[in-house]
Amino acid sequence: MRKEIMVGTLLLLPLLATAGDFTPLAVKPGLWEATASTKMQLSEAMLANIPPDRRAQMEAMMAGRMGQPTVVKSCLTKESLSKALNFGATDQRKNCQYNLVNSTSTRQQVEIVCTTDKGKLTGNMTFDALSPESGRVVMQMSQDNGTKIDITINTRYLGPDCGDVKPR
Repeated sequence: MRKEIMVGTLLLLPLLATAGDFTPLAVKPGLWEATASTKMQLSEAMLANIPPDRRAQMEAMMAGRMGQPTVVKSCLTKESLSKALNFGATDQRKNCQYNLVNSTSTRQQVEIVCTTDKGKLTGNMTFDALSPESGRVVMQMSQDNGTKIDITINTRYLGPDCGDVKPR
C-alpha cells in the first residue's frame, strides 16, 4: 500500500484536487525529478502478533527497502500545471479521496482519506514550491491500526525538454 500511495503521489504532486480557489504552483513546466524517502513505523499491536523470527526478518526487509530512495521523472506542461486535477479520474487508488485545503503559488495542502480492506488510512500532504526549479513534499499518513508512514519527496527541475517522458 505504501508504494502505491507514494508512486501515485509522485506522479500527481503539483496537480492537486479541484477547488474553487485553486492556484497553480509557480514552478517551471518541463522535466522534473522527484526523489522520495519513506519511513514507516508499525504499530505495537501489529508487531505483537508477528512471531519474533518473522518480525526480525520483516524489520530488516523494511529497513532495507525503506532506506532506499525512489526516483521518478515526470513531464509537467503549462496546461497540466494550470488546471486542477480530478484525482478520482486518474488515480489508481480509486478508494482515496483528496481534499484541497490550501492552494497558493508556493504551497498546496491536501487532506487524504483512503479506505481499504485493511481499514482507513488518513493523512495530509504539503507541497512547497521552494523556487521555480525545486520543491519539497511532506506526506504524513496514519492507518487505523496505528501504523504511521512519513514520506519526504524532494523535487528538482531538469529542463524544458521532457525527452521520451510522457506529459502528465
